Amino acid sequence: MQELSEITGFILLAVAAFGRIWCLIYVGGKKNDVLMKLGPYSIVRNPLYVFSFLGAVGLGLTVGNPLLALFLAVVFAAYYPYVVRKEERRLIALFGAEYRDYMARTPRWVPRFSSYSEPETITVRPKYVHNSILSAMWFVWAIILWELFEFVHSFWGAYGK
Repeated sequence: MQELSEITGFILLAVAAFGRIWCLIYVGGKKNDVLMKLGPYSIVRNPLYVFSFLGAVGLGLTVGNPLLALFLAVVFAAYYPYVVRKEERRLIALFGAEYRDYMARTPRWVPRFSSYSEPETITVRPKYVHNSILSAMWFVWAIILWELFEFVHSFWGAYGK
């Protein structure tokens, strides 16, 4: 069961990392200038948060702690609706009726894959792609820190007496 949890966690972490990069390729450096409605933003209004949620749950599962996964999911579910409502107010102020129409057509949290749409080409800003890769790396760093903590804890338990 532990192994299944870890494998599931790694899969969720990989999906989260690549998903965040995918999102930031589309919106990086443009989010206040253009209302992005294509790519991952065509299937869900908050794909960065959806992928972050998957990553948080994946982290808990990867380190073999389903209670941590549940805790992170609950914290995420309690906090991010507030963040999204605040962001939606800002986007309505920026984009008005265009954003209201997007809200009516695109789900907030649960992706609707049948509405996927992508452009033939996209302009990518390398600085933001680089930054998106670094931001996706927090999942990897969190696992490394967790493993380091467990190593130090077991070392002190075995040799610190």
